[in-house]
Amino acid sequence: MKISILLISLFFISTFGFGQQKIGLVLSGGGASAMAHLGVIKALEENGVPIDFISGTSAGALIGALYACGYSPEEIEGFILSNEFLIMANGKIPEKNLFLFRDIDRNASVINFSISKDSVIRKSIPLNLITPTFLDFEMLTKMGQVSASNGKDFDRLFVPFRCVASDVVHKKSVTFSKGNLNEAVRASMTYPLYLNPIRINDTMYFDGGLYNNFPSDVMYNAFEVDYIIGSNVSQNAEIPDERDMFGVLMSMTTTPTSFNLPCKNGFIINPGSNIATFEFENIDQAINEGYQTAMEKMDSILPYIERRVLQVDLMNSRKEFRSKLIPIEVSEVNTILKDKSQFSFVNRSMIRASKNELLNNKVFEKRYFRLVSAPEISYVFPTLSLKNDSTYKVDLKVNKSNEFKIDVGGHFSSRPVNTGYLGLTYQYAGYLATALHAESYFGKFYGSVKTDLKLDFPFTFPVSLNAYFTMNRWDYFQSFATFFEDVQPSFLVQNEMYGGARVRLPVTNNSYTNFDFRYFSLEDDYYQTDAFTNQDTSDFTRFSGYSVSWDFLFNTLNRKQFANEGTNLHFKIRFIDGGESTIPGSTSILIDTVNKEHRWFNFEANFQRYFLKNKFMNLGIHLKSVFTTQSLFANYTASLLSFPYFDVVPDMNTFFLPQYRSPQFLGTGLNCVFTIKKKIDLRIDSYWYQPIKKLSKSQNGVLQNASFFTESNFLMSSSLIYNTLVGPIRLTVNFFPKQNDPFAFQISYGYVIFNEKAIR
Repeated sequence: MKISILLISLFFISTFGFGQQKIGLVLSGGGASAMAHLGVIKALEENGVPIDFISGTSAGALIGALYACGYSPEEIEGFILSNEFLIMANGKIPEKNLFLFRDIDRNASVINFSISKDSVIRKSIPLNLITPTFLDFEMLTKMGQVSASNGKDFDRLFVPFRCVASDVVHKKSVTFSKGNLNEAVRASMTYPLYLNPIRINDTMYFDGGLYNNFPSDVMYNAFEVDYIIGSNVSQNAEIPDERDMFGVLMSMTTTPTSFNLPCKNGFIINPGSNIATFEFENIDQAINEGYQTAMEKMDSILPYIERRVLQVDLMNSRKEFRSKLIPIEVSEVNTILKDKSQFSFVNRSMIRASKNELLNNKVFEKRYFRLVSAPEISYVFPTLSLKNDSTYKVDLKVNKSNEFKIDVGGHFSSRPVNTGYLGLTYQYAGYLATALHAESYFGKFYGSVKTDLKLDFPFTFPVSLNAYFTMNRWDYFQSFATFFEDVQPSFLVQNEMYGGARVRLPVTNNSYTNFDFRYFSLEDDYYQTDAFTNQDTSDFTRFSGYSVSWDFLFNTLNRKQFANEGTNLHFKIRFIDGGESTIPGSTSILIDTVNKEHRWFNFEANFQRYFLKNKFMNLGIHLKSVFTTQSLFANYTASLLSFPYFDVVPDMNTFFLPQYRSPQFLGTGLNCVFTIKKKIDLRIDSYWYQPIKKLSKSQNGVLQNASFFTESNFLMSSSLIYNTLVGPIRLTVNFFPKQNDPFAFQISYGYVIFNEKAIR
């Protein structure tokens, strides 16, 4: 009888796995170096070692959670070696998800900070270096769907899973075994000052490695495990030097971790890696190191593993597990926001409940990134819940932006064109998003004041209305001078004042179109010769009227100036109607005041694309063309000032260069950018400029148009640029061949960006 019972027991054990040895895998934290854990998993699978349970911390929690969700090592490797993962790790957003429609107008700011009206200091200092918008969304789609489809129970995942995070208020480590998987892993990964903390059930969490960087105790206590394999790439920090502020802070906020196993049945693999915490560009090296180290230790592990799992069986099991997942179809959006008056903007941006909308994954992604692009929203964290009808509810934890934002910047140069910039914005989102903005540029060469009010309507097809008023002033003098030379008196002063309204509509995520109407008044003071004295009086031209324009912009350039990746395509059509009044000065050949009416169309096309990219060099092409039906003004200089100009190099906006102004022209150039180091570029730009019709004047001063396609010109610019986090520092040599001094050298910091001109 006893023998029969024993045989029956052996049959059930061999058939159903009762009593089989259970293997647990523990993964430490370690940032980029923790990607070595994937190499360890690959080695274990290749040798048939089963992984029945996983516990992880920080980056180890990320790798462990992906594996627990049923992704194969090959799928995980493809993900973390992708360009999308690098974008995610650096806190950026992929090109296809950027929503250009909500970009603010370009300005010369190099740094900005926000201020909360209820706490100027305490709530205005950021707690993160990067904004993990794309990271959070990727974790939602890769983990949130899996946990929601399995009742948010981590024991029901493909591999039962645990991760730890740090409750810094109560100074303790917390283990997650249920809930939103993406939320738990995100909490475990929240490295202080790199990622912003998140709240779960009103508790704020930081990186699990602060209190438990190797959760072997969690593995031992949470699961009926027989043998534990650890993968550890971390260690306790050394005692810091008292002058090392960051080291002292980390020592104050962390608790030493035991990197030992709580039982004798186990083995720890220690992949050696020199990869820094945030060196995500070299994670392929970490994977290889983890794989090689694990393979070298297999002789010490395999004798203790009583069973094997074939990779083909794992593949079939994963396929079966993932086939049961419910596809993402969102039927409800729930906003979790302290200020309930802002619910409307968030909800109306995402879904139309009144129309019983059902969003598939693609549409949900599109609307999500459009929402998070709103400047009035600082952060959104998403989670998924499965409803009874097999659709999903999305919970969005929303943090609004501080009400006030200050921008500071400008352009500071060895040439006398230094310009400071200061901007102030009040922003709020309620039924719609509202932003009231004021800014000023100040300097001898350029000054400007601009105010605008923007209303953003969060329709399914969003629309923005913008009312604005701008005053510009340019003061051109001997602008080839450096700080070693005396600056000569002004020979040209331009003043502009204009106001109007604009309607903006999105076309795609990376493009939008504007319809603009404005009134303007332009005033130019100038001399008709370079040989003027302080006894001479300048000519004066006023041109006032209105303009109507339409433009289309597609832009994926990676920087607002000195880009080395992406594409920019801009078309603009403008109609101008106005009256000219020119009063001659002492250097003019005219005697009487001239009054003329002008009406014309401008057609402009600009195209720039970096089409060749490798590790050391990016090559781009730049094309610009303008065609105008403009009639001539009263004199040569007044006409020249009203013409379009070939401003393809930023510094050209700080010179008055008649050789690159004409009513119609074609221009083309090559942009060659050599990457010396990660943020240091050597940039060489060369352009060819061909006027279609060029203005000239005879010896007696009579204006006339030269023959078509004459007097072509070229220019070059070479810069060594260090792209810092707070703007570019550069050494530049510009070459404009038809100037008396064709070479212009400068050392500068910041952006050469001015407010839009009224019509020119």
